[in-house]
Amino acid sequence: MKAEVVKVAQGLAVVLKKQRGFTDLQVLTDAKAGEGIIVSLWETEADAEAGEADPSYIGQMSMMSSFLYDPLDPKTYEVSVRT
Repeated sequence: MKAEVVKVAQGLAVVLKKQRGFTDLQVLTDAKAGEGIIVSLWETEADAEAGEADPSYIGQMSMMSSFLYDPLDPKTYEVSVRT
């Protein structure tokens, strides 16, 4: 299943790179636990909200949700330390 998640995440990266203010995407997985986290970084919260409202983004996340046991629970955090 990890290969499928990675493939969908790569498609998500293509979509996000076209969005204003997008800076980075990281997909963290733990195959043994069957868990993962998607982290996207944006210049502003407004950019993130606009990007997440884009139909292409919604389509990619819908494909990602087919691998999930629980519903997506998006959260917004502020980056406090970055090196």
